[in-house]
Amino acid sequence: MTVASSEYLNAPLPQLRVGAQLHCPIYDARSSRRPLLLAAGATLSETQLRALQQRGVTEVLVHASEFDRVVVDGQALAARSEPVPQPAADKRARSLVPGWRNDPDSFLHSVRRPETLARDPQRAAEYERTYAQAVETTRSIVDRLVAHRELKTCLIQDVSQRNLNEIADDLDEFLFRGLRPVCSDYPSRHSLQTAMLAASMGTTMGLRADELMELAFGCLLHDVGMLLVPQEILNVAGPMTPTQRLEIQKHPIYSADLIQNCRDVPPGARHVVYQMHERMNGSGYPRQRTGPQIHPLARIAAIADMYLALVSPRPFRPPLEPYRAIEKLLFSTRQGLFDASAVRALIHTVSVFPIGSGVQLSDGRTARVIRGNRDQFARPVVQIVEPGQSADTGEVVDLCASTELTVVATAQLPDDAATPAKLAVSV
Repeated sequence: MTVASSEYLNAPLPQLRVGAQLHCPIYDARSSRRPLLLAAGATLSETQLRALQQRGVTEVLVHASEFDRVVVDGQALAARSEPVPQPAADKRARSLVPGWRNDPDSFLHSVRRPETLARDPQRAAEYERTYAQAVETTRSIVDRLVAHRELKTCLIQDVSQRNLNEIADDLDEFLFRGLRPVCSDYPSRHSLQTAMLAASMGTTMGLRADELMELAFGCLLHDVGMLLVPQEILNVAGPMTPTQRLEIQKHPIYSADLIQNCRDVPPGARHVVYQMHERMNGSGYPRQRTGPQIHPLARIAAIADMYLALVSPRPFRPPLEPYRAIEKLLFSTRQGLFDASAVRALIHTVSVFPIGSGVQLSDGRTARVIRGNRDQFARPVVQIVEPGQSADTGEVVDLCASTELTVVATAQLPDDAATPAKLAVSV
């Protein structure tokens, strides 16, 4: 039996929750054949865990939809009255964040540290050129699919592979384009940037390169069905009627229908196309699926799509500041709409003050965020913006190293239309 790796996550045997009933099977992670260990419906017991440990099982594959329910953290493990004996040390490094991975084949290990904290002008110019090419390629993919029902999968793979190459070379510089507000070329530019942001988040979460390719593949096609929605509905300047909203909510079905007979579309990509607008609490569309029913890749894509929608202008509202978009996503996650591990990946990837946005420091200076500091997501690397000078010539300050400085507000940059706003969210 083949186990879809994008749907299963590695978990150490001792951290399986005693008493949890399995809704999905558990497999042995040691072998590439992934032999079945426990079937769906089984209830985990100390006896079963000891028996597996005696067979040499050290790590298992748990379905992503029930990872948080079946796997306990270290503190809960220590609280067990009769803990399972700890097996020999596992050679794999694992992330401490539920739902994330840090396996030897995670693409995260291919991401290189920047040689300097400052942006490289030559690299920035090259990334700008490839981004413009990718927009044009995505437009041609979308137009051909809608007009002729033909899908050039080789072009999608080329765009996705180029994205991974740039992520590996300089993730933060790559995000300068992926995080931009989308003001034109819809849906091609929005789809491309959704793929860019989602792939960056998936890299942070420890996905493999092939999983990131499936994620990007689906993101590049997810909004193609919007071209089949009447344009007068898309350009409504006020609140939509229930009928108009229902028509908008059909676009994932249109997208899925367009690629139904296209060969070489990976299963994970199809799930992304169809399920990106589902929500963890069942309030999404088109089928009101709930958390366990939503593919893990679609959960990541949903965050990327929503962030870009929030920071981009719409006929009925102005764009949100990047910080306010993060704030809204956090609030929506507390309401149960989004996967918390995917939202955490967004914050770790772009920082609470997303790359490219303006901030005011505690010493009164204005700066642009140029790099994230991952776990220290409220203390990014910034470049001071001096009045009358180019934004790329100011002093570069790592707020993790300069602990006396903090971000106290968002700020308007010379090329921004954002309004300064005091911080309102505890990070």
